[in-house]
Amino acid sequence: MEKTLHYAHPTGFAAGLTAGLMYMLCAAAVTVWPDQMLTYFSEWFHIVNFKAIFVPPQITMLSFFRGLVTIMLFAYVTGFFFALLYNICVAHCKKKGWI
Repeated sequence: MEKTLHYAHPTGFAAGLTAGLMYMLCAAAVTVWPDQMLTYFSEWFHIVNFKAIFVPPQITMLSFFRGLVTIMLFAYVTGFFFALLYNICVAHCKKKGWI
């Protein structure tokens, strides 16, 4: 079975778009169901009691878009470097005859 390469830009772009979509869905859920989302995310982090430190968010359009853009950029860079490292690993494994 031939291993395919990951192209860095499309992989980063897909990761950025996915993160942006998840960010928008999360922001909508927190806006509509703040108490349920607080409980939900507290269950992910067993040692942190988010209810004890919770302050109702003051979400503005500026803070929403700043968060959206920064998470998309972070995910793009992560996906970009993932693809580069994946390609290096595939090339190495091919050279060794492992794949």
